[in-house]
Parts: sequence; C-alpha cells; structure tokens
Amino acid sequence: MTATTHSLLLFISIMLATTLAVDNGVGLYPPLGWNTWCTEASCRQHGTSGKLHDVCNETEIKNVAEAMLSNGMSQLGYRYINLDDCWGATERAEDGSIQADKNRFPSGIKSLTDWLHSKGLMFGLYTSAGLSTCSSGGRPKSIPGSYGHYEQDAKTFASWGVDYVKIDWCNTKVNGKELDPEAVHTEFSRALNATGRHIFLNLCRGYSYPPPPYTAKVANSWRVNGDHHDTWKDSTAHVIEIMAPVANYAGPGGWNDPDFLMTGGAGCDDFSVSHCPGQTDTEYKTEFSIWAISAAPLLVSTDIRNMTDIMKEILLNTEVLAVNQDKLRKAGGRVGFHDCSEGKEDCQIWARPLEGGAQAVVLYNAGEKDHDIVLDFKQIGWEGKTLMIRDIWARKDLGSFKNEYKSCVVSHGSAMLKLTMMA
Repeated sequence: MTATTHSLLLFISIMLATTLAVDNGVGLYPPLGWNTWCTEASCRQHGTSGKLHDVCNETEIKNVAEAMLSNGMSQLGYRYINLDDCWGATERAEDGSIQADKNRFPSGIKSLTDWLHSKGLMFGLYTSAGLSTCSSGGRPKSIPGSYGHYEQDAKTFASWGVDYVKIDWCNTKVNGKELDPEAVHTEFSRALNATGRHIFLNLCRGYSYPPPPYTAKVANSWRVNGDHHDTWKDSTAHVIEIMAPVANYAGPGGWNDPDFLMTGGAGCDDFSVSHCPGQTDTEYKTEFSIWAISAAPLLVSTDIRNMTDIMKEILLNTEVLAVNQDKLRKAGGRVGFHDCSEGKEDCQIWARPLEGGAQAVVLYNAGEKDHDIVLDFKQIGWEGKTLMIRDIWARKDLGSFKNEYKSCVVSHGSAMLKLTMMA
C-alpha cells in the first residue's frame, strides 16, 4: 500500500466516523470554558513545587467569570466555569451529603451556581469515583470521593444546579479490590440522568487507552490520555500523538478529551507574575490547532483574568473556534504524512470535513527543524482538484492551488487552513 493510498483510507474513515453517544441532551458540540486547575498554581509542572496545587475559592471564581464576560470569551461561546479538585470539604455532612469547603466557598455552591447562571454562564465541578479525591489541595485531610454515594451526590449536584461533572479515578481500591470502571461510570451516569437535570459528564481515567466503547454510551466526553501539563516534549507532543487516530470515537453528544489547554502558561508558585509559560507561543498555537480540528473540548486552565497577547490571539480567534464548533460535528484526525525527515513522520497532515463541503487541514511539524510540508490533495480525497485556501490563523486568503499546497512550517509549529473546492 502506498503512503498516499494509506492517507486516503484514513481520510475516508474520518469522513464516515460515527459515535454512539449518551442521550442526555447535552454535549451536542464540544464545550468551551475554563477550569481552575492551573490558574493559581504551577500544577506540579516539572521543576516546580506545585505548592498551590488544587487551590480555588469563591472570589477567584467570580473574578474569572467577570473576566470571561468582559474579555470577549463569553461572546464567542465560552460558557463553562469549572472547579477541579479544590472545592470539597474534608468531611461529609451528618446525612452523608457532600459539601463545599466553607473557608473557600462561604456562600455555598448553590449560591455560586445561581450567580453564574444569572450571568449567562454554566457551572461544573469535580468528584472522584473512589473513597477520596486525588488531592487534598494543601489541606490536612483528604477530600471524600463519591464511592458509596453516587446516587446521593448526583442528586446533590442537580439540586445545586450543576451543569458539568468531571469524575476522576483516584483511591478506587476498596477492601483490597479495584473498582470496575465500566460498572462505576455506568452507575454514576444513570444517577445523574435520573435527577432529570441535563448534566454534562466527563470521564477522567480508570480505563485503558484508547477508551473502551462503553465510555461513549455513558458520558459526553472521556479522557484519552493522562494529565496534560504545560510542557512540550513530555506532554503536549505526546498528547497530540494519542489524539491522531481516535477521531472515530467522537461525535454529537460525546467527544475525545485530551485534557485542559495550557494557553499562555500555567500559574506561578511565587505569584511574581500571572503566567509562567512552559511552552513557546508557537507550541501553544499548535496545541490549540490540534484540539480544534479534533473537535475536542476547549477548556483553558490558565489565568484568563490576565490575558497575554498570545492568549488573546489564540483564545479569541473566531475562525479557529468555528472549526471546533463546526455544525457538521465530525471530528478530525491525522490522515497522512509528508516525507520530509527521512521517514521519521515529523511532517503530518490532519484533516476535518466542514459544513458546506469545505475541509479544515492542519500541517503539523513535530520535528526539531523547520520543514516544507507538502499537502497532496489526494490525501484529502480531492485528487486533481483546484482549491481555494485560506490561512485560518492569519484570517487571510492565500489563493487557488491545484494538486498540492506547500508551506514552510517551523519546528513544533502548524499551519491551519480552510480548503474549498472551486467550481
């Protein structure tokens, strides 16, 4: 089989991709929003202490929400304000119900949720399937997980008006035996649906990768990898490789989740500045390009109260967001390669069909040197055709091209294009 034929078969598989998604009325498009995880801390990135890992509070959440409303994000569809493993109290209430840390959320979760809803925003929070969550967030005791309380916690979350729940997989060995992820995730999903409230469910780990088929039957998104950190070599580049072949798993109601975006850089341990970037601006744009073309959730976990120039350039690009939220709702993936590095597969071709017959394409350079990447139109099913090509990041038409298109792409960089067939 030739490389071009292999690329065409990969492209066809993406064009025909379907998914069996949970029918709970939400997740019809990938969610857009923000999560607390890396805003106030370095998230334990390599070489940092992570001493403020999993810290959040009511004031921070309201300030972030106000920022989302004023910085242009909410107008572009960013809606979710999500808490990670930072909000729970160290003990359940006397009746066994889960409760918030009163020092961090003195007004309670219901009050916060009502306030966010009044602003037109949505609210999400975190729990773990096991006996306790993954992190104490600097507190002296562990935080209760949902084990033994799946139905009770689902009812509590619904009564608070929660719109999104992330269920993690920590401390899941009970009486010496590991919990069964399919059984647990199915039970929790049914408990949420039984409340009558439409709640987006995100599964975070517990199963092998790529995710087993049951995940799409019980959840609206599912992690396809471990935690994503603000580093290129050890994290983002690895996540991109994991995302490359999984497009067929995603579709309306259920999406592959490569974890949070690190756009602009995680927080700093010493509060000296708002962002301590672990990647270059080029790498942040590539990260966003791949997440967008893959129809992945776009949940940024850095400090949007202090938007740097690169954050504005990336997070507010309407044309990249349009690819992610395209009405055809077919996830993209890697369809082939251009041999530019002696067989190392550094020069990659990613594609996604769009509403109206156009296609989005990302030319991605995974290598350590700049490369000319050639897109052969055979690789996307348009052999011999003349195409109009638009640079999505630059928001600029590049002209018409026949048979192929070539672009010089810097190391770790990407070119994101919209291709339309000429009559």
